[in-house]
Amino acid sequence: MRLKDKVVLFGGAGSNMSRATALLFAQEGAKIVLAARTTDKMKETAERIRINSDDVLMYQADLTVVDQVENLIDTVITEYGGIDCFIHAAGGFFSTEHDISNMDPEYWDGALQNNLQTLFNPVRRLVPILEKQDGGTIITISAGARVRQDANAAYAAAKAGMVATAQNLAKELYEKNIRVHALCPGIIWDPLPDGDITPVTPKLERLGNPIDVAYAALWLCSDEAAWVTGLELTIDGGDSLFIDSPIRRGVLE
Repeated sequence: MRLKDKVVLFGGAGSNMSRATALLFAQEGAKIVLAARTTDKMKETAERIRINSDDVLMYQADLTVVDQVENLIDTVITEYGGIDCFIHAAGGFFSTEHDISNMDPEYWDGALQNNLQTLFNPVRRLVPILEKQDGGTIITISAGARVRQDANAAYAAAKAGMVATAQNLAKELYEKNIRVHALCPGIIWDPLPDGDITPVTPKLERLGNPIDVAYAALWLCSDEAAWVTGLELTIDGGDSLFIDSPIRRGVLE
């Protein structure tokens, strides 16, 4: 119960890393709030949480729209009285097929909006709340350096911007006792298994799993990481070091 009674808001409640993290946090005693633009995946995550816990709230919101973010956070404060952690898991736009000379300007703008505006709007509103309750944690889920290089320029710019924003905010919010981090996963190949969240096989030579990201986020949101801020944590099995993984190379081929 490493997060007992902590209120955690997930911005961008999908079916991969954010779902694994929400499930693990619920197992560890947190009260979960799921916010997403579409509801299907969010409902599936909530249903899995409710097998063991009733402390889950769903809210449909587009995090690029200021008024919807305001209403979301007001609702959470009314329901739970505060927010301890914000997990920014919105994003998308990974593709290896968009060369810059043929890239539609709307695609570029969309990548920045979906990855950066969805971070800015909630954080702007949350900082006074976290400060008033003497601190908290903000985590944005970016992408590892290897993933950014393999993807298109719009995705790379957005994901690198998330890291830079997290590190800048870590400095700005230090005096408010607000810790800020960027998680930078490699490509997460394996699907999330059914059932409770438990650690993955302790081997480097394997595919990445959403659970790898969930446990990193758990540590950073727990009181065990109370003296850690501004971390850019790469979770990619060594891919950004250009490790030659036969398993991952085989999947790419």
